[in-house]
Amino acid sequence: MAVTGSSQSSTLPRHPARERLAGSIDVHTHVGIDPGFYQRGWWPYASTAQDLLTHMDAAGIERAVCFPFTLPSAFDIEAFRRDGRIELLPGRVPFDRENLLLAGEVERIGQGRMMQFAMFDPEREVAAQIRLIEPLLPRIAGLKTQSTVLQSRVINLLNGGRELMHFAEQHGLPVLFHTSIHRADAWAQAADCLAVAAAFPNVRFNLAHSLRFHLPSLKRAAELSNVWVDCSAHLNHCRLACDESPVVARKQERVDVDYTRPDQVLRVIHELLGGKYMWGSDNPYMSWCANNLKLVFSYREEADVLHALPETVKKEMAVTAPRAWLGHAIEEKR
Repeated sequence: MAVTGSSQSSTLPRHPARERLAGSIDVHTHVGIDPGFYQRGWWPYASTAQDLLTHMDAAGIERAVCFPFTLPSAFDIEAFRRDGRIELLPGRVPFDRENLLLAGEVERIGQGRMMQFAMFDPEREVAAQIRLIEPLLPRIAGLKTQSTVLQSRVINLLNGGRELMHFAEQHGLPVLFHTSIHRADAWAQAADCLAVAAAFPNVRFNLAHSLRFHLPSLKRAAELSNVWVDCSAHLNHCRLACDESPVVARKQERVDVDYTRPDQVLRVIHELLGGKYMWGSDNPYMSWCANNLKLVFSYREEADVLHALPETVKKEMAVTAPRAWLGHAIEEKR
């Protein structure tokens, strides 16, 4: 999810509904609502399971990994609306309601095509979060954090939050990290995400958003056997690279490729990562509109880039690599 940039709408062609790509998995989607974003006038702020399935059907995608939105109701929405403060409400635990609510929605609406990850906060109420997630183990396939919005340092998983990673290791749960390269983001730096992954070699990690096209980070990810990378919100990030936004890596540290060719960007990074690159839409955050930023792309446009790839690359990104990252969860959560 981007935080700054320039106005842009996609011009990719539209097509009739695609034939479903057998075994395909979108590894990065949100389902639920974010009242804090809505109160600040940020968009998008909601997506239902039915919304996601409709997009998947039109784009030929068979299954999806999904998780709640990023700022849960446990935080003071008025403080966030008024001045952006992140304050946990008394007696509440991060995602104490949202993980359970999403589990119910997936079971009722998901058609057996959605695999839920439980959201977590790397710093606040760690033991209480584990106690709440544990009863959901039969219903979840992994863990996810978006530490930038929570203003919660992912590097704390090497300190006070390390029990969350021990919990993931104990139960064979893959873990997905939001990543950042922006210098003002102290919470989700790519280097910190990679350090956590290196410290827990028995946990399978997905580091999102193509590691913001940061070449040294991508090379390090390629070296770590337990690290995969997804391309979520790819069109958004390609546009930001063209605009030299600080949200993505600076040109001298960026993968050297033509960012006006999103399919070519996927091909180059896929080769760099040696088959550990995965397709994800970031639904509904393939678009992001807030303050002076307007980036509007659709699920179908993201999928069109995937379908433009050579058949072998497409299947590796949407089928083979996701199955390897998810491991046994892919079979258990049918």
